[in-house]
Amino acid sequence: MADVTLKDTYREYFRIGTAVERIHDRFTNNEIGNPDKEALIIKEFSSMTCANELKPAYNMGWNSPDAKEDYLPFVINPNAKVMLDFARANGIKVRGHVMVWHSQCAQEAFCKGYQPVTIPTDPEKLKENPRLKFFERLDPVCFVDRETMLKRLESYIHSLVEYMYREGYATTIYAWDVVNEAIELADKTETGLRNSYWYQVIGDDFIYWAFRYANDAVAKYSAQYAVKYGVADDDAAALRTIQPVLVYNDYNEWQPDKKAAILANLRREGHGHGSVIGEGLLGGIGMQGHISDNNDIDEYIKALYEYAEVAPEVHITELDVKCTCTNINREYYQAVFYKAFFERLIAAKKGGVNLTSVTVWGLTDDNSWIRGADPLLFRKDLSRKMSYDALIYAVTGGDLGEPAFVQRDMSDRVYDFETPDGGEPKKPDTYGFKMKGFGECVYTSEKVHSGKAALTTTPRFADWMGITCDISDFLGQTIQISAWVYSESDAINLSVDIEDSFPSIATVEGGAEWKQLCVSYKVPTDYHSLRLFFNTKDNEPKPVSPLYIDDVKIELIGQEESFEEETNIAAIRGAGHLPFLYVTDKESVDGKGHALCVTRQEKDATVKLDVSAYIGYTVDFDLFVKTSDKEIRVGLDGAEPLEIAKVNSSTSVEWNEITGRVSIPKELNSAALYIETDGRADFFVDNVFIKPVR
Repeated sequence: MADVTLKDTYREYFRIGTAVERIHDRFTNNEIGNPDKEALIIKEFSSMTCANELKPAYNMGWNSPDAKEDYLPFVINPNAKVMLDFARANGIKVRGHVMVWHSQCAQEAFCKGYQPVTIPTDPEKLKENPRLKFFERLDPVCFVDRETMLKRLESYIHSLVEYMYREGYATTIYAWDVVNEAIELADKTETGLRNSYWYQVIGDDFIYWAFRYANDAVAKYSAQYAVKYGVADDDAAALRTIQPVLVYNDYNEWQPDKKAAILANLRREGHGHGSVIGEGLLGGIGMQGHISDNNDIDEYIKALYEYAEVAPEVHITELDVKCTCTNINREYYQAVFYKAFFERLIAAKKGGVNLTSVTVWGLTDDNSWIRGADPLLFRKDLSRKMSYDALIYAVTGGDLGEPAFVQRDMSDRVYDFETPDGGEPKKPDTYGFKMKGFGECVYTSEKVHSGKAALTTTPRFADWMGITCDISDFLGQTIQISAWVYSESDAINLSVDIEDSFPSIATVEGGAEWKQLCVSYKVPTDYHSLRLFFNTKDNEPKPVSPLYIDDVKIELIGQEESFEEETNIAAIRGAGHLPFLYVTDKESVDGKGHALCVTRQEKDATVKLDVSAYIGYTVDFDLFVKTSDKEIRVGLDGAEPLEIAKVNSSTSVEWNEITGRVSIPKELNSAALYIETDGRADFFVDNVFIKPVR
């Protein structure tokens, strides 16, 4: 694929972009200013986003000589100007990011005389954690009134838009994120809006006014500077060629509740005016797309179609796909997801969705905002990952091949976090422990359940930040989990780190004492990797307490298959005559659940059960079969099948229990048990249990 590029491959579908930053100060790993990275950007991408440089915190001129109480000017960040000039010189279009955001926005913008007054942190807690000073909130006593804040918002947006037209960037910037991440359901406001300073000072219609001012500014300055771009100021169609798409942008935008809140706020009228959608102020919806390679693509695409029904355009603005696999197939499974995801985007485009732009949030894994998750298309040395190939293959139909075989280690795990006598302590991630959030897992002697060390995180400033533990070797298996946990939070929770849902499997009350989490858990089969997730929960907002874990034990119980989930371990078996397999609720051993039905026309059309997890193990199995045939046989499948157990069927209305033991050779790459009968009658399978012999 030496002559293939992303921008050429996707030219007929949508712009393909990347988020970049300029090298400055200590940020020497950034992109703009590095000739090799610049060359890669120019070659591969037709769009770029300034990841930070155009955010309000770096461009709000609250301390400018031009600032007044009711006038907040835009003052261009020098790094942003360099990046805009780079894009213009190289024919790369730019997504402007962002006009209005609760984060990376100067607190001064909301204050009388631009003078913040914060609510002081408890001095004792500040001694314990000086970082808390950074998170001090503004005291509402210093807020300006609504009308003053609206004038500041209007002046900032107008001066920003005028600057871009005046300085010749109108044909470079094709879109602006006008409002970013305004919805936060966890804040429990009446409208679902984030309880931000924008919301507190202006009210629940600040999104409307941001879009109103942005539309007014674009209309005004595109006409005022039309001649600069060779466009007639009275030609509406021509003016549209120098007018950016005005976008609402958010994350987790595919989740049903979040999606509903986004659309409700864009449709909501009030305060004597219409809605963003109703008044035609919305140019596009931005779906950020910070996802993992185990996300539900169907749910994302469903949201894409729904947004396309209400917005003239849809952009995917901040795409990255976190690797969840921890073995040699890490990049492979990420690539499989990227390929499937882009195939669905292309299908949506062909199906009428006006998806016009897809931006990958970063260039290389080592400079991603989620370093360690390796979510991007290029490595540190600028070499292409398999995920790059996946984007090309999504268009050309190329094949990513099969994953490499990985021998699982399903031995019991005991983690006491103690340093061996005379040895060096191993890093927590050596044992599969990592922090979820912006920090790392570290050993501590401050709080221990036993011995001299436990595991904690640093820093920790939100209850969703916690400790994860890799259990990928146990996929499809039932395990027993025991862990001792400590936090002053109201509750300590053990969940599964599945993006968007994080299903809880055990919870204990917090408090200033060690508590034991103990639970049996069937690890799903339909993932290629999975992690446990220890975190905390408080009933009321308060400073986040540290979390400690110690004496973690994970024991294998065995493999259980009762056909109650969407996926199972069964597959068709036969040569020429193939069975039809389906799960039914008409039959089950206990009369309450489901069973697998094997429907066939010939005797050699049978079924096999995947037991590849037990390659190299000796296992006992126990399963139930119901059939009108006279004889049932179970064995190890292969070129020369090995029969293990044989029973005579009782009657067609009773279930037959079959047990046996087999050693599965370690030389195999895959292994399966087969089930067959002496006739051609349909049969049912249920309650399969496989257990390693200790």
